[in-house]
Amino acid sequence: MQRQILFKCPRTGMNVQLPLDQDAPEPGKPKDTYVSVSCPACMSLHFVNSATGAALGGLAGDAPLIRAQDAT
Repeated sequence: MQRQILFKCPRTGMNVQLPLDQDAPEPGKPKDTYVSVSCPACMSLHFVNSATGAALGGLAGDAPLIRAQDAT
């Protein structure tokens, strides 16, 4: 199942929405699982938390914009 995720690019500060090709996190799985995504805003590779949408390497005060959502 494909899900949409929204995160803030750590390099440009732009909001980026991308599809993830994986299932929703199962209960009991670690919530600190990161996936690599190619960012269309800066053309770099980022690691994004698949459960929260937080980009690894973002500023300390940056909170995830929204949680990953199911695409319908």
